[in-house]
Amino acid sequence: MKRINFKNSLATGIKTIMIIIQVCLLIFVFSCENMNSLHEGYLNRGETIYIGAADSIKVHPGLNKIGFDWIINADPRISKAVIYWNKRENNVTVPVTRTNEGPMWLSALISDIAEGEYVFEFEMQDNSGNISKSIEISGSVLGDIYVENLRNRGIKSLSKLVTGDMQITWEAVSATAASLLYSVVQYNDTDGNEMKIEVGNDEEVTLLHGLETGNEVDIYTVHLPENGLETFESIKRKFTMPKFEREIAKSRFVAAFKPGDNTTPHPGGGDQDYLKPITDFGVGQRSLAKIWDGGSANNTNGSTILHTEDQSGNATARFKFPHHFTFDIGVPALLSRLHIWCRTDNGAFTGHSPRFFELWATDAPKELEDFPTKDDFENYYRTTYVVQKDPGNYLSSGDPLYVDKVTQAAANSRNYVTPNPEPGIHNWQQDWVKLGDFEIGKPSGSNFNSSNDADKALWSGGSDFNLNDAGKKVRYLRLVIKYPNWQNTNCINLGEITLYGDDI
Repeated sequence: MKRINFKNSLATGIKTIMIIIQVCLLIFVFSCENMNSLHEGYLNRGETIYIGAADSIKVHPGLNKIGFDWIINADPRISKAVIYWNKRENNVTVPVTRTNEGPMWLSALISDIAEGEYVFEFEMQDNSGNISKSIEISGSVLGDIYVENLRNRGIKSLSKLVTGDMQITWEAVSATAASLLYSVVQYNDTDGNEMKIEVGNDEEVTLLHGLETGNEVDIYTVHLPENGLETFESIKRKFTMPKFEREIAKSRFVAAFKPGDNTTPHPGGGDQDYLKPITDFGVGQRSLAKIWDGGSANNTNGSTILHTEDQSGNATARFKFPHHFTFDIGVPALLSRLHIWCRTDNGAFTGHSPRFFELWATDAPKELEDFPTKDDFENYYRTTYVVQKDPGNYLSSGDPLYVDKVTQAAANSRNYVTPNPEPGIHNWQQDWVKLGDFEIGKPSGSNFNSSNDADKALWSGGSDFNLNDAGKKVRYLRLVIKYPNWQNTNCINLGEITLYGDDI
């Protein structure tokens, strides 16, 4: 058995412990020296004294400017505030003059600053060079881009009322449009007065007085951004006042024959019938007045049609294409639309009903007394320049009788159409306004004597045409029906017309 020397082992352990203690002491000493070196720089600077900082800063955006309000505490040493921006490249100094011993509000306005988003630093200072902690806050400077993006209040509709007033119907102001204060309508009325109407956000309808169709108004919206320094106006938008449209009452319509008008439905039916008293000759007489009697079928429900004398077999007929019909609607009106029915008791797109026509208008037609002689008066109204259609271009080559019909149409055009007069003659068209040159089109485009459901629906329901703007109110109309009609005959059937426009 091996013996252990406990005496030597104990001595060795004590030595080891002593060495470890000495090493730890050395480490501690060096650590303390390093710690002192870290603090030495701060200790050498001396004591820093901080004064009261800005508190409760409020930002007020404006047009190329920005304002601030903030609180300073009761520290009496605060002598000025310095506001920095653009990473301290720019600053303004605000002197502090105390008005009380406690906390108080200060204000500043920075002008001539470009539009954009900025970070501002607020630093309070005293006369000894002491400063406060720097307080940062973001703020917006507004400008042209902001104004360009301001929205106007929406408009549902613009309309002209029977009273003659214009009406704006507004869209509701969105709950998100917090900056929108009110809207403004500006215009000059018909008497030249400058009008300015402020419209509250809760107003749904605004009436405008003293305006006519075609007049313009400016509309813009006034905004105040949150905590803003000032209000801003959105870019003005122009609105043109609309037409008023309603059916022109037919009870005032009356024939107003002029030389050249086809008067064959009337007793005598001669080319001098324009001189006879204007009257309706009863239900049995299918006169011009029947195109405003409320019906579009022949002798049905107390109404009938216009039916001129059929002069198809007469090469020397008194009246040829273009056929003229002049009438007075009884009231000056800005006409906007015409609805016309052919003879609806005939098959769709057949018979003597018109296919091509023009509509002309005037406010004051020339009368016999406006001319040196009766011949001058008659030549003025009988002279009409139109482009007559070639019926051969409107026949279908799929029709078995196509060749015969083309030949017949060519012969008819020689007998049924008045040649265009020599150019340069002063005639009625130079003094009237052309409201339109129209075709009553056949939806299917199919052969003669055949039609589909779309053709029949249009024939019974009539055709709608928008009229050219005459630029003024008119009262007298001249219907000019051109060759060919739907049967290539020298005769006119017409069921009914309805006119729409502004007669107030």
